[in-house]
Amino acid sequence: MSELKLRLVTTGSLDSLEKVLNSSAEDGLKISNFSAELVPERGHYEVKMSVSGFTSQNQVVSKLAMEKDIRELTPLRR
Repeated sequence: MSELKLRLVTTGSLDSLEKVLNSSAEDGLKISNFSAELVPERGHYEVKMSVSGFTSQNQVVSKLAMEKDIRELTPLRR
């Protein structure tokens, strides 16, 4: 099964982290790694996560990109 590593920047609210986790779970994705760090001077969280259980990387990126609380989304190299 393929795994995709992502870097996200979300709004500075805990709700935004919960939405990322819920959105991923609703789509049947399995999160194998998740770390979030608050950057208070910028008012956002920087998140690194690894997901699997998708048919294409575009499926994952497109779904997460539609979330209004996600400001940036970058796939990371392995």
